[in-house]
Amino acid sequence: MTKSKSLLIPAALVISCAALLVSVARGPAPLVKLDKFNDDPDASYEKERDSRIAAVGGNEGGPLAAEEERYANRAYPGTDVPFEATIAARTAFDAAAARGVGNAAGVWSLYGPSTAAVPSTLSVYGGGPSARYVTSGRITALAIAPTCTTSSCRVWVGAAGGGIWITDKALSGSQNWRYVSEELGTNAIGSLQLDPTDPSGNTIYAGTGEANASGDSEAGVGLYKSTDGGESWNLLPATTAFANARAIGSIAIDPTNANIIYVATARAVRGVSSVTGGAVSRPVFGLYKSIDGGASWQPIWDGNASLRGVRRIKLDPVNPNTIYASAFQQGLWRSTNGGAFERIFYPTAPGANTSRTEFDVTIKAGATRIYIGDGASGAPASSVFRADNVNNTLASSLTFGTTNPGWTSLTSSDPTQPGYGSFNYCGAQCWYDNYITTPKGYPDIVYLGGSHQYGETYGRSNGRGVVLSTDGGITFTDMTVEGATPNSAINLHPDHHALVTNPNNPYMFFSGSDGGIVRSNGRFRDTSAQCDARGLSAASLVACKRLLARVPERLDSLNQGLSTMQFQSVLVDPGNPNNLIGGTQDNGTWTNRGSSQNWDEAIYGDGGQSGFSSDGTGERLFNTFTGQANDANFRRGDPRAWVVISGPILSSPEGAAFYPPITADPNPQRAGTIFQGSFSIWRTQNWGGDQADLEARCPEFTTSAADPTCGDFVRIGPAGNTDLRGVGYGSTRVGGAMAAIERSSGDTGSLWAATSVGRVFISKNADAAAASVVFTRLDSLAANSPGRFVSGIYVDPADGNHAWISYSGYNTTTPAQPGHVFEARYNPATGIATWTNLDGGTGPLGDLPVTDVVRDDVTSDLYAATDFGVLVQKSGTSAWVSSGVGLPNVEVAGLTIVPSERLIYAATHGRSAWRMSLP
Repeated sequence: MTKSKSLLIPAALVISCAALLVSVARGPAPLVKLDKFNDDPDASYEKERDSRIAAVGGNEGGPLAAEEERYANRAYPGTDVPFEATIAARTAFDAAAARGVGNAAGVWSLYGPSTAAVPSTLSVYGGGPSARYVTSGRITALAIAPTCTTSSCRVWVGAAGGGIWITDKALSGSQNWRYVSEELGTNAIGSLQLDPTDPSGNTIYAGTGEANASGDSEAGVGLYKSTDGGESWNLLPATTAFANARAIGSIAIDPTNANIIYVATARAVRGVSSVTGGAVSRPVFGLYKSIDGGASWQPIWDGNASLRGVRRIKLDPVNPNTIYASAFQQGLWRSTNGGAFERIFYPTAPGANTSRTEFDVTIKAGATRIYIGDGASGAPASSVFRADNVNNTLASSLTFGTTNPGWTSLTSSDPTQPGYGSFNYCGAQCWYDNYITTPKGYPDIVYLGGSHQYGETYGRSNGRGVVLSTDGGITFTDMTVEGATPNSAINLHPDHHALVTNPNNPYMFFSGSDGGIVRSNGRFRDTSAQCDARGLSAASLVACKRLLARVPERLDSLNQGLSTMQFQSVLVDPGNPNNLIGGTQDNGTWTNRGSSQNWDEAIYGDGGQSGFSSDGTGERLFNTFTGQANDANFRRGDPRAWVVISGPILSSPEGAAFYPPITADPNPQRAGTIFQGSFSIWRTQNWGGDQADLEARCPEFTTSAADPTCGDFVRIGPAGNTDLRGVGYGSTRVGGAMAAIERSSGDTGSLWAATSVGRVFISKNADAAAASVVFTRLDSLAANSPGRFVSGIYVDPADGNHAWISYSGYNTTTPAQPGHVFEARYNPATGIATWTNLDGGTGPLGDLPVTDVVRDDVTSDLYAATDFGVLVQKSGTSAWVSSGVGLPNVEVAGLTIVPSERLIYAATHGRSAWRMSLP
């Protein structure tokens, strides 16, 4: 998708991201029986639900959506982020933490969820009493020990933002996962690789930083090594020169010489805030080699100047001196001399910014065989290719021009042909969901992972998220759903990133996805008879029979105890501080009703901002997916009772940030009011509309999020001049989108808002008639207000003209207006606005981007969220220090303080939710 300079997502393209389609037992009695939301979902309900999930699923935004948006936000007003600035940010955080702890007794504790059970109501696969899915955050890397038995089978899991976890009981009923990456400088993991020269399996490398090109693929700090199976880790210092602020997506070790190591580096982001701030590093990416065990490194290939870097590296199993590497947009390349690379496979969509080529290498009849999975978002559809005897074939014989005559295409778009099983396997998300792997020693077995084919679910296939071939890629069968009765079977999450197999059984696989890790039992069932009842055409029936002829006998979720959820925010019910709600990346929006780590999924999909009404009942909630898609719930979060309220916004010409700001009015007198930020600020004063009407006409499962009759949001501000990013409010800092909205809890009129390019506004009558609302621009009144992304605003409940503002980005891009945390004051009588920089003093914050700021109104202490944890500036001091102990090195997207309970919550983007008692 080509984006404008402002890097906004067109409203018509933003509905919702890939829905979480997994099943698990959970069955609280419904609060109220509804005509549309029956106590026991019947077939018609399930059909409506499935259709809705399919309609909104399968779109992570693309590498030119959220990723570029975050880059622009963090780089603005520059075009690039200096590499040195990203390193200095980490140094600044470490310096602040070294000054001590602001809360001597402050200990952060995990608040979960660690066991995130998903209700079958929210799964396209149904569920029922026997469903048993527990989810966790995105898994990006897996490794399995050389030996795997029932009593001892070690598996390592690398999570996108959740660190490294180990179990020695991967084949048991309970895995007892252990978190082992406390020593790492980041929890963003992109790759895990066992040393093939160590038969014990105790030597393992971890590449930090995720290379999946998504908007929240977090940057790492370098390459780590463990020689005790992952119990302890050491950073290879020389890798920071080329891997810090980047991602290591792949590692390869010479099986004949452990001192020869290769790493592939790619682009990644930093700065995931609740409202989509972020950054990536622009320096050259590529392939690096060490011949001394990682003590020193040399660049050997730049990925043919790929803008996103090198994604995969493999060594030829016949001759490890031959290297194969794929880069985004560049296809597959080979070097036979450790230096010069030749292209041996062209991407099927040359020039597409979403193009990704994945591959695996094996030995067949003594020669090198390579499988390739290749695709982009759009035409031509993603396909699978194979070439044999590659080690004896010249590059010129494999590729010529933009064609690949030396490769056999194994894919067919014809449902009646065997090659249909791999057709369009990664859909529109090949840049994100894409792998192909062949177990060592089994050259005819190959697994292919991508994104689910939603329209085929329980139709022509079971979704084809993961497929398996045992005949060299000619015929694939569907591994997505186990061979149990439909609507009670467990299934795989729709977005797939990694797979390993049991060394003793190539049919027992461990699948890593946006929904965590799932294990098959290594046996199969023929469920093709189910196809007869699906009402298929003759051609589709042929495909279905073939795809379901071999499905997993059993799948098991192994996510219990993995606290790796990627929260965007955690909000508290103003009427009951024990009620929490939070949105997560591709794992839905969750609620907690005061039961410690017990969270309930309230709605599927990507979760952005969410919240409760301030009426004190806990009955009315809202959620967001991505972009401008918002739902309301009038029934305490019952998963079946969500209704669409975003129609007027989504059907408008306006665009929005990937995760736009949205907030409920904190004043009980305005308990029905919600504010949303696109280009204008939109408002409903009736929680989206009349409850009975919305529940009758606009249920989430059956309604387009862009139906203009679903919802009663209106733009607020003078008629014709509601666009706060436009020239109607000045000629400076034009463009971007709304980035922050905060209402005062102390009066019913004051509202603060900001744009992604640094405009800051106040309204003193935000509750007035829509066209009467007046916005005053404040940043132009304060000469030291930075023209950078505003990541957070906290309004003083005692004075609606007083707020604290946090900024993402780097001082290096606005040297005349440095600063990341400011105290802002506005005097309506004089029209004067002042910005006081709170970064300095004896313990400076340094050039450290801040992702959110909140204030403890009891002590006047300020808390700042960053890419690496939470800092505090105690009242009466100017130093920034560690907020407390116990919080991992993890991106914190948002903070929430509950003064009456003396608690602060941190929404971490990879280690679930945490909280700490305040002094």
